[in-house]
Amino acid sequence: MLEEPPAALVLDSVSYRYPGTDQNVIENLNLTLPAGLTHAVQGPSGCGKSTVLALAGLILAPTAGTVTIAGADPAAGDPDALRRHRVGTVLQDLGLLPFLNTWENVAAAFGPRLARHRERARAALSALDMADLADRPVQELSGGQRQRVAIARAAVHEPALILADEPTSGLDEKNGDLVMEALLECAARGTGVLVVTHDPRIAERCARTSRLVDGRLTDATPAGPTQEEPRDPVH
Repeated sequence: MLEEPPAALVLDSVSYRYPGTDQNVIENLNLTLPAGLTHAVQGPSGCGKSTVLALAGLILAPTAGTVTIAGADPAAGDPDALRRHRVGTVLQDLGLLPFLNTWENVAAAFGPRLARHRERARAALSALDMADLADRPVQELSGGQRQRVAIARAAVHEPALILADEPTSGLDEKNGDLVMEALLECAARGTGVLVVTHDPRIAERCARTSRLVDGRLTDATPAGPTQEEPRDPVH
């Protein structure tokens, strides 16, 4: 009997308020993201989407409720180690290093000793159909290519969870589609992918979508037909 893997992310009755304030920014939020699934969170500016990502990425600790990553409770161990090994993040500003080439930027996810991780970095790029760009200076890449490099860097250590903050912001439709394909490829390999986006086209390609309004999340609903819900394990 095959055991179903633990959910990539569980937010259980999570609330958050900034220190020194008396009003919650996030209120009683519940979200379960199974392994291998994509989930989009939409909402207007200022509704708390970035705070949700910070909570899911263990940057912020909830005021109330619990956050679980791949079955592990960060409060019961080392949240920094859990974040480093089990969470990959695609930042809105990408954070690529202009003095490194493409594969070196991916290998930088492991730390400063880049050469020892060359093959894993190249494999991560190849998995996203970017093998031909591995030696290219990152400053020579297009916006869409840079975004895919950032996704490869987030995925290279095979995390349970990838968090993507507006991954198609500023991209045209073609490059946005390529970026989404890269995220779907990560999910196909078993990673849970949580996407915060203003782009309805991107949300529609996720298996589930929710809206965040005034710090509260709507129930998750199926989005588009691109990705199937995970099947029950075979017995």
